[in-house]
Formats: sequence, C-alpha cells, structure tokens
Amino acid sequence: MTWLRPMLLVFMPLAAGYYLSYLFRVINAVVAAPLVDDLGLDATQLGLLSSVYFLTFAAVQLPLGAALDRFGPRRVQGILLMLAAAGAVTFARASGLTGLVIGRALIGLGVAGALMAGLKAIVEWFPQQRLALVNGAFIALGAAGAVTATAPVEWMLGWLDWRRLFLLLGAATAAVSLLILLLVLEPPKRDVLANPKPLNIRAIYADPSFWRVAPLSALCFPGGRRKRALDAFE
Repeated sequence: MTWLRPMLLVFMPLAAGYYLSYLFRVINAVVAAPLVDDLGLDATQLGLLSSVYFLTFAAVQLPLGAALDRFGPRRVQGILLMLAAAGAVTFARASGLTGLVIGRALIGLGVAGALMAGLKAIVEWFPQQRLALVNGAFIALGAAGAVTATAPVEWMLGWLDWRRLFLLLGAATAAVSLLILLLVLEPPKRDVLANPKPLNIRAIYADPSFWRVAPLSALCFPGGRRKRALDAFE
C-alpha cells in the first residue's frame, strides 16, 4: 500500500510524541500525593504546577504554527521534545517548588506542538480520502496517553518513586525525539519554505474571526479540566 511507508516513518513516531504529551498533561493528578509527602506542597502549589504547563503550552501556539510551516514537523517536534525531556529531568531533580515549576514549564513548551505537528504531517503525506481515518487514529493514541497516566502510573509508583518515574519519562521522551529527528520523512515539497511569510501576531488578534472562536474555546476546556481535577482529589 502506498501509504504504509509514511504510516511507519511519519505517523508512528509523531503519534508517540502526542501520546507522551497527553501522559504529561494529566500525570500531575497521580503524582500529587507523593509530591505532597516528599516536598510538602499545598493545594495552591499543586494548582500552579498544573497551570504552568498550560500557560507555556498556550504561549507558543502562534509562533509554533509559523515554525511548522517554515521548518516542518520533523525538526520542530523533534527539537521541542528535547525540551520536554529536559523538563522531565528538571522536575525529577527539583528540591522545591521553583524547580518543579521550571520543569513543568519546559514540559509544557516541549509538547506544545505534538498535536499540530502530527496533523500537519498527516496532511502532507496521506491521501485526502484517508485523512479522517488517520487523524482519528492519531487522536486516539493521544487519548491512550491520558489513560496510561492513571492506573498504570499508579502501579509504577509502587515500584519507583516519583523522581525515578520522571527520569524514566525523560529518557523515553528523548528517545522519541531522536526517532522523530532520524526517521520522520520530509514531505516531497513544501512551497512555504521557498517563500516564507513573516508572522504577524497583531493581525491574528485583530481578526474578528479569532475573537468569535477564542472565547468559546477558553470557556469550554478549562471548565471540563477543572471538574476532572477536582474529581481526582476527592
């Protein structure tokens, strides 16, 4: 089949990165108790650790889109995941809240492109009639990362402490980063590379279409995540 090669050398490495991004996104609820026991964090500090991930994640979305257009998913996602790996190691070696926040911020920055890098690569490599199927499979693998961050992580914490767990996740993230950089194929052509356009963030924020969509998105997602976070601590 003509799309088997991109499935192995484009889809799978990038899907592994998206899987890790979802795992990192929800793992704080599982490691909250060990963090409290080891470092004496309170509820406010735990909330900060969760929010700083999303703050850095959101802050780079606009320049990230321009970078994906100019440099492609392989280079952008491969480099960003190296930052996530460094963040996991920083988190594991932290002796207090400051180190945890820095590590968590680096993780959020490092996985910020996982979804869009994968979706962009899928559009570049797969035929139009397969896009819905491949996109759906890609999203499903991300959700599998969220599932892994619950009971399986709790089981691992029976064998490892939270520091060794994050060191292991850092090593896994670095390995996936290298796989992406070494294996992911470049698309046959990317016209935007020959004539890149400068990023105009002001024009995006001045566009009425942005303000029709952004408030709805901002209200929907935090509400659902807040409820899940509260459920995790009950």
